[in-house]
Amino acid sequence: MIPFFTANAPSLKMISAMVLAGSIGVFVVESGEAALTVVFYRCLIGGLTLLIYCLFANWNDFAQLTLHNILMMGLSGLTMAANWVMFFMAYSHASISMVTTVYHVYPFVLLFASAMIFSEKITARSIGWSICAFLGVVFVARGTGQGAEMSVAGLGLTMAAMTCYAATLLITKHLAKVPASLLSLVQLLVGALALLPLVAVAGLRIDSNSWGLLLTIGVVHTGLLYVLLYGAVQSLETDRLAILSFLYPLTALIFDVAVYGVRPDWIQGTGIALITFAVLGEKLQFFRPSIGKSI
Repeated sequence: MIPFFTANAPSLKMISAMVLAGSIGVFVVESGEAALTVVFYRCLIGGLTLLIYCLFANWNDFAQLTLHNILMMGLSGLTMAANWVMFFMAYSHASISMVTTVYHVYPFVLLFASAMIFSEKITARSIGWSICAFLGVVFVARGTGQGAEMSVAGLGLTMAAMTCYAATLLITKHLAKVPASLLSLVQLLVGALALLPLVAVAGLRIDSNSWGLLLTIGVVHTGLLYVLLYGAVQSLETDRLAILSFLYPLTALIFDVAVYGVRPDWIQGTGIALITFAVLGEKLQFFRPSIGKSI
């Protein structure tokens, strides 16, 4: 059994990371705390966890902390924190699984943003997949499954969250030489500092029953998740990463069904299938030989 785990360690890390990501929604909802409070403690606790990890495992990486890199990482930390706040706020207006599924349309937001900002070409194939993905979003939003309804506010918050995430990715695109662990560490600590004044206004005190859940979100769903993700991304091929990444929304759906009795209807099921097919089609370049002309 040991050779099996050794040979498949990167895949197992990715699977573990995606399962953790898919389960975070339950912990956020069960904490009973406001999204702003949850994200503050996620950034603070997760950042401290990664700081310990970097000091013991990758302390040489701190030599790459130039002023330019710190400014860029800080800016991406602000967009990342805003992304999480709106993502968790959306849970109050839609089911965890529907929010997570719609959120996974972000590669297409990133695609069009790159085209507008950096004048990158978009292929007819990518436009086709984009239409397919956003049609899936419409199906998910229009469905009325048991506990799976998505309000206009929920859809708006989810779209805003994934736009902030796309912005985070665009910023970090210019930090390719910065180690991922160091990048995430700075993003998390900057996010915590940025949110501190906002959380302090409402009061930093939280319910004693929430502490265990917030600690789990910070240490496990953030610190450990990122460490697992680093190990997977550094070793796995793009197609394997693309396929395994869909364990995230799948896990969210399983938890939603098991814990909250959510039951998507056939319209939402069709939407989930369209989004999944579109994102995988774009990442794995389905039909590339037949549709590859740039426009």
